[in-house]
Amino acid sequence: MSSDPSLRVLGFDRDEWWKGSAVFDVRQVQSEQQPEFRVRVAEVEGFEDGDFGWATVFSTIVTPDAETQLRTSMVLRIEAGVWRVVQWHNSSPVPNQQVFGVEITTTLDDLVTSILSEGNQMPVGPTTEGTVTLVFTDVVDSTPFAERVGDDKWAALVAHHEAVIGAVTASHGGTVVKFLGDGSMLAFESARAAVRTAVEIQKATLDAPFSVRIGVHTGEVQRSADDLFGLTVNKAARIAAAGDADEVMISSTTRDLIGSMDGVEIGETKTVALKGLTDTHQIAPVIWN
Repeated sequence: MSSDPSLRVLGFDRDEWWKGSAVFDVRQVQSEQQPEFRVRVAEVEGFEDGDFGWATVFSTIVTPDAETQLRTSMVLRIEAGVWRVVQWHNSSPVPNQQVFGVEITTTLDDLVTSILSEGNQMPVGPTTEGTVTLVFTDVVDSTPFAERVGDDKWAALVAHHEAVIGAVTASHGGTVVKFLGDGSMLAFESARAAVRTAVEIQKATLDAPFSVRIGVHTGEVQRSADDLFGLTVNKAARIAAAGDADEVMISSTTRDLIGSMDGVEIGETKTVALKGLTDTHQIAPVIWN
């Protein structure tokens, strides 16, 4: 650990917030007080950027009486040629419901179910109608990934991902209707612009430590001041859910509208059932170089 006064070590309790050289005094006393235990490490990740780095550890503390899951996150920097910790934070993962008192969306299926529920409710206030192409994005298996990297790192990754989505969407004349946890709902007047945006978002996440799946569908929607409603919204969300990691899936309607496009091809159409929607639907993958 760093000997710099900026060193911080944070434990579970509010009072477990140690600063600078006090860390070493506290650790000496703790080592004498702690009962016998061992640490079973499940996963470790580390990253670096110049003289700074960060790491996350998911482990289990095993004592004769109990096993407790532990998440540790660290910020490091190079001091005199050696990586040294400047911040260390331990936490014990608990369900969202325990913290907030309500279930919080953590999976794509939960997200789509929520969207479907919202979509079945008529908006309050004046509305208009129109045809748009919708793009839904989603980070694949985000819950276990977030648990591995820790809350702070995950929040930073999501913020960066949202910034990328916003910039790419704006560059193609689209609108970010809303961000949904680690997903997003985007709207475009042009079907081609929507597909180009979907492809660029996938390209921008090639080096990301997570995968994204995207669904695109065109149809009539109802517009309120700041949201979109209707069957088109529901179907676009379900098309995203039907895709695999790193896939862009489009509906047959969108495929007919875009025709041929430079830089992309449309893969083989497949017929699928989309959860919550009647009949079967044709979707196809967008293949890009």
